Amino acid sequence: MKQINKVSIALQPSVYSTFRALNNTVSNTLGEYVDNAVQSWLNNKDNLLAAEPDYKLEIRIAVDWEARTITITDNAAGISSESYESAFKPAYVPLDATGLNEFGMGMKTASVWLADNWCVYTTTLGESVERYTEFDLQKVIRENREELIVVETPKSKNEHYTKIVLSNLSSKAPTINQMDKIKRHVSSYYRKFIRNNEIRIFVNEELLSYPDYEILDAPYHKNPEGANILWKKEIDFELGEYKAKGFIAILKQMQQAANGIALLRRGRIIEEKYYPPILCGQVGSPRYKRIFGEIELEGFEVSFNKNKFTDEDDLYTFIVGLKDELTMPEFDLYGQAENYRQRAKEETSKIAKSITSTLKKETKPRELTKKVQEAETKAQNIQQTEQSETSIQKAKALDSHSDSFSLNGIDYTLRVDLVNDATTDKLYSVVSETGTSLFDSTNSSIIVCKINLAHPFFTHFDQFKKADNYQPVVAIFKALALAEIMAPNRGTSNASNIRLLFNNYMLQ
Repeated sequence: MKQINKVSIALQPSVYSTFRALNNTVSNTLGEYVDNAVQSWLNNKDNLLAAEPDYKLEIRIAVDWEARTITITDNAAGISSESYESAFKPAYVPLDATGLNEFGMGMKTASVWLADNWCVYTTTLGESVERYTEFDLQKVIRENREELIVVETPKSKNEHYTKIVLSNLSSKAPTINQMDKIKRHVSSYYRKFIRNNEIRIFVNEELLSYPDYEILDAPYHKNPEGANILWKKEIDFELGEYKAKGFIAILKQMQQAANGIALLRRGRIIEEKYYPPILCGQVGSPRYKRIFGEIELEGFEVSFNKNKFTDEDDLYTFIVGLKDELTMPEFDLYGQAENYRQRAKEETSKIAKSITSTLKKETKPRELTKKVQEAETKAQNIQQTEQSETSIQKAKALDSHSDSFSLNGIDYTLRVDLVNDATTDKLYSVVSETGTSLFDSTNSSIIVCKINLAHPFFTHFDQFKKADNYQPVVAIFKALALAEIMAPNRGTSNASNIRLLFNNYMLQ
């Protein structure tokens, strides 16, 4: 094992500043660090398992807005003495370019894209030293540096890790409002490894997971009385130098987050949402909303930041050939996706009759008049209404969930707080707040929707026994909260009156 005192970053230093101009996303940039860790694990899996029989790769990404840092740690094999010098040379292509770190640019470009300063601590299984080096973008440019100093510290041969700390973050770094989106994308990129329970990825201490979406298991639409068919087609297809393995299927429920074809390469997602019309149909069609799948491609080249396939014409030609392979009269996947309806008209008619029958049984003469009068009387008691509103708004959240979105150039966060407050008669409340992003000082509008699980509505109906039973109601309250906040943009005044009266009527 040789001693390393310096490492070359041979490149005209001013070129580093151009890395910021690269067209990239935060999720994809953070994925570069995950790629390196996963590839280190794949290359050294046998040695890691021999040293630790219960070993599992863990990658942790932590964003600290107060300290303005991003820390990425992993317990892979570390950067060995043989690889260390080349790891810091920009565009140094590894001798084995068949892995996830094939371009030799990931760590360098990602770090400069996200921050002015970054440092790396690493030690390799079997080597008795930790190596540390730091990069200061402004200093490198100012002093025209082409080398970085490396500091070596004794460590146990059993230790193995890499820790990268980014500081003095750039304007490209993630904001608080982006974190939910980042978690979704990162979990999607590495879904194959996550599903197989091969790796564990944490973002700000949250363990990422990726769902298995249900596949339609139903009769063919032309034979509704026939036997159920699982509408999934396994793919193992070759055309010249190109290969594809995976599946295309029909979603049991139309879900915007799940439709489309995910294209993978070497186990990692390259394109999350691929909608070739020849497979998915026209935008907005039932087929477009129902077709989904995952296809692992071989033979295709990707962009250096691994966010798209570069040979698009060849890819489309390949997909045309794949479509012909999937078109079979005995398994009409595309016809089923386009024409299958969740409920036949006759079934819907039966449901409607059953609903009206129940409503008739529950209807009592003059009861609705009484309920409306009581709700109106309650609404006129302004002091009591304000006290009840204040109570639910001050209630401590049992748990929360946030979603982020943008509209007309404004960033919004919709936060759902689940509370348990028996002192208020309100079923839900809505408050709009203004927060500030710690990274770029831009205003962000925060919409807080509090749902009171102690309300009699939830105890009156037997349906509310499991967490999943609450999802449709929560979706309705989220929609009502958004409608109330956005209604003034369309000229509506006093939109909150609908919520106040709604709460009163639900109490009756």
